[in-house]
Amino acid sequence: MANSRNERLEKDFKEMLKIQDRPYISWTAAKGELPYVEEYLLTVKLRTYALSLKDGVHTVGVLRGCAVGITLWDSYPYTAPYIRMLSLPPVFHPNWYSRGVYCPSQPWDPDCSLKDHVMRMLMTLQYEPSVIQTYAPANCKALDWYMKNRDKTELFPSDKTELSENTAEEVAAAEKASLTFEDIVDKWGACRIKE
Repeated sequence: MANSRNERLEKDFKEMLKIQDRPYISWTAAKGELPYVEEYLLTVKLRTYALSLKDGVHTVGVLRGCAVGITLWDSYPYTAPYIRMLSLPPVFHPNWYSRGVYCPSQPWDPDCSLKDHVMRMLMTLQYEPSVIQTYAPANCKALDWYMKNRDKTELFPSDKTELSENTAEEVAAAEKASLTFEDIVDKWGACRIKE
């Protein structure tokens, strides 16, 4: 009998290949046997904003990329993916808690693909107005800053990169070439030992 969770993980993995090695994102499987990935490590290459402390004053500055981790709990897809910033400082955004945990602007739908959820998260990093949660923010200071500045076209969206997807041929090639985080560490370790 097929495991429905594994079927979902496999389906999500194949969907995630549509956004592998794009100009705005790359990712690797951090946990789980391919294609049953339970954790992803994302390298996001989008311009967004972060809060920093300089001379005792908090200022909003540009963040030109970040590392993001995604965990799919045992109860997934019935519970939302856990998405968190792995790099510092974390993004300064109404949909992100100050400690760097993502809070989607809509309730989790188990029928939503992981790729679509990630794309929505990426849109928050771009400060795309259609996905900014203003009625119940995760970060009230970020919401206040956004509301005061939202009409400044030089600030929003913070990144105008089109979030395009790979072609079917690119997806097929990526599926053949997929490496896990352990594969990458093993290859790096083998190179280091030879030196």
